[in-house]
Amino acid sequence: MRKEGQKVKNVNGFSRVATLLVGTRRCEATNYFTKEVLCKKFDDYIELKKKEGKEYNYRDIALAVLVRIFYLRPQLNRFVVKGKIYQRHHVDVACTVHKNLRTGEKETAIKCRFHGNETLDEVKERVDSALKKAVFEENSTDKFVDSLLGRAPNFLLRFIVWTFRIRDRWGLLSDKFMFETSPMHTSIFYGDLKSIHLGATWHHLYEFGNCGFFLTMGKETWKPVVCQKTQKITAEKVVELGISIDERFIDGLTYSQMLKTIDRILEDLTVLETPALPEDRKWPYNTSEKLKRLPRRAKKQARRAGLTIAS
Repeated sequence: MRKEGQKVKNVNGFSRVATLLVGTRRCEATNYFTKEVLCKKFDDYIELKKKEGKEYNYRDIALAVLVRIFYLRPQLNRFVVKGKIYQRHHVDVACTVHKNLRTGEKETAIKCRFHGNETLDEVKERVDSALKKAVFEENSTDKFVDSLLGRAPNFLLRFIVWTFRIRDRWGLLSDKFMFETSPMHTSIFYGDLKSIHLGATWHHLYEFGNCGFFLTMGKETWKPVVCQKTQKITAEKVVELGISIDERFIDGLTYSQMLKTIDRILEDLTVLETPALPEDRKWPYNTSEKLKRLPRRAKKQARRAGLTIAS
């Protein structure tokens, strides 16, 4: 068992073999695809909540949807190390933050931890707090990169990076480093390219860490859209999502279920205003793949992240 996750027992033979045959590196086993979402679904909800005195943006809604999906579809919240599939203890979301929008200025990364059943307001509050801290203060990632990696000579830097890769492969990195310092040990890495006026892209997965899911949201554009009811073509504002996923721990059925879940939530964003319930998880689990109770180490990590553990 690793610190950040628990090994999934009795995985079917095809999946076990696939983790080794498809490729031993994430970049060799990555599927890329694009999903288009009508901005009207976001705009109508944002306008409705603005009348109630609440301010939301596309990023708030997108992150809340992602957190909810990882709760509803637990098989997404996995990773592969040395041909073995692990289930994460928590839903972690990481993203890159620019201190300001001047060219060449410093950037950093933030990471927030969730149980997965948080509401939209809870996700927004936690992410906004992390963003403000990253912009106006120096976080653990900044300190590590600036004080150690950034100042080391090249030969020493190569040795340090090699050491961290070896320790990561054998699960020897500390809990504090993986949660507070490394943005690459996360359930999903989110890229808000809309904020810098770029279109969505298929971002590569990192070999260091264990992130197997990367999603970017691009700038909205106008496109011709065919209405399924009237069969008429209209001009609609559309935002693209670029998705990169490690295919070794999920299959085509998982992709389909994930996209359908996204569509179902976007049709009625009010579901994000209430916490998700355990019975909302309708994933057809194989009884042989059920995991044990949350380990003591995971509970300790949750308390450190400020999460409440349900008894």
